[in-house]
Amino acid sequence: MPDHQSNSKLPGSTDVLIVGAGPTGLALACALHSQGIDYVLVDRSASGAVHSRAAAVHARTLESLATIGAADALIAKGRAGRSFTARDGQRSVIHTPFDELDTPYPFVLAVPQQTTERVLEERLAELGGTVHRRTALLALSELFPGMNAMLSSEETGEVRALRARWVVGCDGLHSTVREQSGIPFVGHEKPHNFALIEFTMDWSGPEGEITFFFSPAGLLAVSHLQGETYRAVALVDDDTPALDAAGVQALLDARGPSAAGAKVGEIRMSSTWRVRHRLADTFGQGPVFLVGDAAHVHSPVGAQGMNTGLQDAFNLSWKLAAVVKGEAGPALLRTYNAERRPMAQGLLAFAAQLHEISTMSDPGKIRLRNDVLHAVGQLPEVRAWLAGRLAQLSVSYGTGDDPGPGVGDRMPPRPGMAAGLGWSLLLPPGAGLAAAQAAAEEIPVPVAVAEADGLPHAVLVRPDGHVALTAPASSAAELPGRLEEWLHRDWPAAA
Repeated sequence: MPDHQSNSKLPGSTDVLIVGAGPTGLALACALHSQGIDYVLVDRSASGAVHSRAAAVHARTLESLATIGAADALIAKGRAGRSFTARDGQRSVIHTPFDELDTPYPFVLAVPQQTTERVLEERLAELGGTVHRRTALLALSELFPGMNAMLSSEETGEVRALRARWVVGCDGLHSTVREQSGIPFVGHEKPHNFALIEFTMDWSGPEGEITFFFSPAGLLAVSHLQGETYRAVALVDDDTPALDAAGVQALLDARGPSAAGAKVGEIRMSSTWRVRHRLADTFGQGPVFLVGDAAHVHSPVGAQGMNTGLQDAFNLSWKLAAVVKGEAGPALLRTYNAERRPMAQGLLAFAAQLHEISTMSDPGKIRLRNDVLHAVGQLPEVRAWLAGRLAQLSVSYGTGDDPGPGVGDRMPPRPGMAAGLGWSLLLPPGAGLAAAQAAAEEIPVPVAVAEADGLPHAVLVRPDGHVALTAPASSAAELPGRLEEWLHRDWPAAA
């Protein structure tokens, strides 16, 4: 594997060219590096983000980050929120606790995106990788069986060609990879502007939760980051400039709980932006793939964007690795678009619904909304559904017809599962552990085998934590043999 530590010299070729070193590009690079795959990661900026919009990392994302050894370091730099709560002043409209989720991370981590990027870049360096910064993608062209990328060094002005078997666009809303590939990015702007502010504050308001204030004066979301720093996202008028301390104080006084006695201190970052909802026509076109904001953008309500992009990266990473190593046929890569685009399409609909619910302006509709949410929020089933949806633990690539965990469902982490990005075979206790282990040793793909309580059948779990195959407990030893056929299946292109 080539040396990834040199930041001055680009190679002439690579297996995977990753364009964009935000959270998704860095996570993809870490995942590929940990699997021994040759890649090049480039970014036109001289350093990581200074300010950013995302500030919440959900449980499913932390599970994935754990597979590349980045979860613990990130958790140490954030603050765990044990619930999502919508309030109308002092009144709790709907309270959604995360404590009962079946995950090692039953919380939402409040942490700025720039911190997430820093942790991921540090992890990449620990693995032996780097980012080729101040390097911009100028053009992409087909060069069978992959792509030819023209890259420009903004430091030296040199333009170089790099041959890549695959190119992954992690380069955001204005993706050069998407534009060069001619992939339409269809959508629209929502008629709402949001202000984003990070600031210090003294208050006696709710702690240990991500709080949305559904005020008649407008939406306000507040989360406590580390130390005295808070982050607020607020619906504002179109011509609102970046807010100063007095403006943030006025927002809190008008929309937050009056009894909290909020006193704004230092403004550390303040900006405004307009909400966009867009979805790429395809996430994969030949040897080119789109990940994160290059593929989908939507409202910040629900904090789903960055988390979804990171799940894109982990879904794609193990498939690329399997194909490069010869463990799987190239058709496996078709499942990236087949799985992630419908999921993103559903997410955009979910985010749009949350957006519409959260940004109502008619006082009568606001009162009705708050009363309805308060009523349905008393149902444990509703709270559990919303917690799982927000935490992205309910994402499935299956049909829902099989008893859980079924094919495509997420398998919650269990002791004995593969460390890192590996395959796992889990079976009910007493279902023939020794025979299953012997069968796993007969195939070239490493498979960790373990017993897990509460399973109705045996499950073969993919490196990204989703179930690939199931079998009755008595037939668990057949699953390793079926894996080889599964990896070389002629997967259809997405409809």
